[in-house]
Amino acid sequence: MSMPERTPNTPTQDTVCRDTMIRDRRDTLRPQTATLVGYHGYHNLGDDIFRRLVCRWLNTLLGIQTCYISTKQGATHGTDSTMTVIPFSTPITRISRLLWLNVFRHSLSSHALIFSAGSIFTIQPFFLIYCVLRLLKLFRGHTLTILAIGVSIGPFHTNRDRHWCFKCLSLMDHVLVRDAQSKRLIEGSPQPIKSTLSFDLALCCTAKPTCAKSATQPPLLGVAVTERAFGTCSAAHSRNCEALLQALQRSLARFRNVRIRILCVCTDDRDGDRNISHHLHETVSKTWGDRIEVCAYEYDQIDDMVRWIAECSALISARMHAGIMGTLASIPVYQISYAEKIRNFYRHSQLSTEYLYDHTQVTSHSMSEFISLALAGQLQDFADTQKSILEGKGRLVSQQLADLAQTLTSRRPLHIHSDMALDR
Repeated sequence: MSMPERTPNTPTQDTVCRDTMIRDRRDTLRPQTATLVGYHGYHNLGDDIFRRLVCRWLNTLLGIQTCYISTKQGATHGTDSTMTVIPFSTPITRISRLLWLNVFRHSLSSHALIFSAGSIFTIQPFFLIYCVLRLLKLFRGHTLTILAIGVSIGPFHTNRDRHWCFKCLSLMDHVLVRDAQSKRLIEGSPQPIKSTLSFDLALCCTAKPTCAKSATQPPLLGVAVTERAFGTCSAAHSRNCEALLQALQRSLARFRNVRIRILCVCTDDRDGDRNISHHLHETVSKTWGDRIEVCAYEYDQIDDMVRWIAECSALISARMHAGIMGTLASIPVYQISYAEKIRNFYRHSQLSTEYLYDHTQVTSHSMSEFISLALAGQLQDFADTQKSILEGKGRLVSQQLADLAQTLTSRRPLHIHSDMALDR
């Protein structure tokens, strides 16, 4: 019995398998690309720590070689990873929602779309974002991985925001939330959302001074202020500014060798702390002159700012990530909470709230007492315990990121790369 003839254009099973293997191999060899959306280009320590850690994670554990990063108009970025970073912004400065056109355009040619900023899912055009994600799902399907890493969800201003935010999250492959309140909100969503409860991404890094503090050096009292907690001082000082000034004046008079270091951890023109930091420096230096200095964060100086914080003997901080870096450096921290996210962070991380004060409860007496105890060395055990708690949470975050990368790549178990730590 003769075999049926096969036309030259009819592919055999072997040919199909071979072509599939070649195509898969090409996909493996093709440079991996991601689009990263967050609050970038605002010269903010916390946001830049997020960006650095996520870029390292994408590059080290997922093999991403090129990353498009949403950024403020006109801002550029540097990153210490080996990937190529290409910033993009809204094409028209005054119409911020046009940013999502560029997010859509870059995501079409990316392997992953990553949302990573602490409070990014609080105030956003959620319906517009949903439309963008839905279109990306239509055009790209499962070939585009969509993630939210280290984010908080809410609080929402309207039920409409809540509805469309949940719709957005339901289109994502995974959501890694940084606090229990966000996880509870997600669990109450009518939309199925794949999520994991984690902690703040900044806990993955450790803050260490370049050299050990010397007992012979004058103690440094760090102060990180923001108008969100202290208000704006015009004709007269705000209540919190007056309380802080009294505490600093009292401490400078009592401790003859103490110096004040004002840490301006956000220098954005609109949302930064330059004005309040300059005001504080100008007021105190009138009496105490060269015993006060300002260290301002600019141009991706993460390592410098981490070092400036870690060199302090005590820290009064109204900025969340300045406080985190201080705690990780085993510094006693008096944390001022101007937003729900800060108190949520303390509760979720199981930190002691002994020196956590709402911005409406700050007093000169409580700050003076804290400074006296800290400079006398009586809060070091407290600081060491706080540091140990956060380090444990940081190890968990690092492992969760590695597990997520393992799930996404379906490779053999991955080990945490040493570059995941800022001090390496």
